[in-house]
Amino acid sequence: VSTQSTWDTFQKMIWILLSFFVLSSCMEKGVDVSKPFYDCKCLVEQGQSFFIPRCYQSIGKVDPFCTRNLDNARAVGLKTDLYIFPCVPCGNPAKQIADTVQEVGNRAVGIYWVDVEEYRWFPDKSKNLEFIKAMVAAIKAKGKKPGIYTNYHMWDLIVGLECSEFSNLPLWFCHYDRKQNCDVFKPFGGWKKPLFKQYQGTTSVCNGEVDLNIACQYFCLLYTSD
Repeated sequence: VSTQSTWDTFQKMIWILLSFFVLSSCMEKGVDVSKPFYDCKCLVEQGQSFFIPRCYQSIGKVDPFCTRNLDNARAVGLKTDLYIFPCVPCGNPAKQIADTVQEVGNRAVGIYWVDVEEYRWFPDKSKNLEFIKAMVAAIKAKGKKPGIYTNYHMWDLIVGLECSEFSNLPLWFCHYDRKQNCDVFKPFGGWKKPLFKQYQGTTSVCNGEVDLNIACQYFCLLYTSD
């Protein structure tokens, strides 16, 4: 066997090992919360790396536990996004975003996720689209990064599967199969690949209630919360 052949084989083995390491590190785990959460250190010890608290409520008010949850998470080194559960009947999506941004202040937050799920939307899909567009535009106007939380069924119900208006934004999709991978994802709304998958609903972890999430390996190397 030639020296060159041995070297080529060695390089291939190194590449395979590095690829495996990168893909494994991409599959980061995290939680989202809609209640106060205190033991974030426990989350880190259990291998969680990102934390997404609700910061606006569907009743039309800023979540009173938003900033405390963000502070607790950042204090132990968790990456932080936040999510907004819009109050559609309240109207004025720009104000809902402005109130959220004001509440959060200068805290480090990666993505402002707009929660698009089945709850008090207009019967008219075109009105729903305009509401979401206004909310996304308001997030961008504040110098923040928007994303969309939804799934195939909810998107179809609220704006229609053919709506690809936001396909350039990160997607966080929910599918409660308890599997820590994103293999089940089916493209919709112009999205080909998701950033996060919420794979398990309300779960008791570290003396608090959370939803469980996995970072899909496709986008993880591009993602940062700082």
